Amino acid sequence: MSSVLEGARKGSEDSMKLKHIQRSESLEGTARVGALFLKDIANGPASTALRDRMDGLSEELRLSIGDRRLSQLEVVRRARSLYHAIGIDPTKDRPPSERLLRRAVAKQDLPSFNKLVDATNYASLALQVPLNVYDWDAIAPPVLIRVGRPEEIYTGVSGSPILLEGNLVLVDGEGPFGSPSQDSRRATVSMGTVRALVVAWSPADSSNEHLEGALKEVDALCDEFCGARATEWGILN
Repeated sequence: MSSVLEGARKGSEDSMKLKHIQRSESLEGTARVGALFLKDIANGPASTALRDRMDGLSEELRLSIGDRRLSQLEVVRRARSLYHAIGIDPTKDRPPSERLLRRAVAKQDLPSFNKLVDATNYASLALQVPLNVYDWDAIAPPVLIRVGRPEEIYTGVSGSPILLEGNLVLVDGEGPFGSPSQDSRRATVSMGTVRALVVAWSPADSSNEHLEGALKEVDALCDEFCGARATEWGILN
């Protein structure tokens, strides 16, 4: 996969470019961030085929992990180290990839929303990379990724207020709209989502290949289950 999978057309799609997403210099040495733009999404209700695949993956993970504590797994420690780097206790505010893994090994039902979100969650569970997906048409670019400031807040997907101070946040022209742990209601993916932004997170000392692998997996799954096409992807500088 090349860094530019398909040139974005002029007009409304011109915003779907990596140049419109910046990582704050304050995150240098703290976080590595990858981004993927998807278009022509045919989203829909949760797929039975994807649900079955997720159940199979959960069983494989339970067998491979066995009696080991999750804190012993390198992939879990890597995601936790990102939270440690910004001063968040990952045993209290767990990375989304670890939350999925904990449910899988405990034989609990995994959340199921729609094809686009479920495909992203599958990749997050399989590779243990924190991933978020947002409706690009609900976002006012450019987007800046930085640390949340005192008193910054937004309404979460559940409708509850989410305090953002000290967390990693994505901010557009209307204010904060996302973080690795809790997404906002404003940019939530819906059945009508046709364009999306996928964000992948890792600590600064991880390799680009780690995030690239996660973005490729999301791209493949969203193509298979949603007919989505990637326009541009890469690791933010």
